[in-house]
Amino acid sequence: MQEDIFILIESRRLDFTSVEQVIADYFLNKKPALSIDKLSCRLAVSKSSITRFCKKVGLDNYKELIFLYKLSREVDDSGPSASSKITAAYHALATRSDSSYSQEVVDAFCELLHRHKIIHFFGKGFNSYAGADFQFKFSRVGKYVRVISDDNSIMMSAHSARKDELIVVSSLRGNDDRLKEAMELAKANGVSISLITSNRFSQLIPYADVELMAAGFTRQEALGSISPQIPILIQLDIVYERYIHLYAGSLRQWSESEVILRQ
Repeated sequence: MQEDIFILIESRRLDFTSVEQVIADYFLNKKPALSIDKLSCRLAVSKSSITRFCKKVGLDNYKELIFLYKLSREVDDSGPSASSKITAAYHALATRSDSSYSQEVVDAFCELLHRHKIIHFFGKGFNSYAGADFQFKFSRVGKYVRVISDDNSIMMSAHSARKDELIVVSSLRGNDDRLKEAMELAKANGVSISLITSNRFSQLIPYADVELMAAGFTRQEALGSISPQIPILIQLDIVYERYIHLYAGSLRQWSESEVILRQ
């Protein structure tokens, strides 16, 4: 599928220099397609600046930019509906999640959950929304789950966590110095740690006992059409489904004890 040039440009907007912003505005305002010489004169920028702009948005040259620009401008209301686009994006995300599935890793993740009754879920921003879903699901099967989303509370929890407790860390990008510091502290205290991330080169991985790999976003998905917590939620749903399959007996015992306590 050809990428939409307008989305490509917007996805790099924060990385542009002032000159590149001028070039970006020209195309985003859907001005006439010009040769590189004419565009250079029209905007009073050098041809090398235009070429660098093309590289910045991930294209090989100006010719490729103009091709995509003309193609994107031809798209009208007869194209795919918003529903079709989002459905296709979700399907692609689910497919990438399935391709990275490892039952061995999921079972190890579940085993850690099974061995610990008290669970600290570390997740900032949208990761904390996924944590709320995790809390809801696993509280129903007898776990005490705390969702912690700010730096100071995360550090305090990492410091006070005991060996019979579990820390679950959710970080889609996997690059966070404060989380790294918290995980390093908890690991030094002998606390078990599970990690969910989409970054296979994450600085957090060395401090985790189990690493569950979520699907990453494409550049277009990362612009916000798809809720950013979805890749994490998919992994948590997989874990929950596998957990209730592996530990059905324990779940029945817990449920029966809850009934007795309520009587």
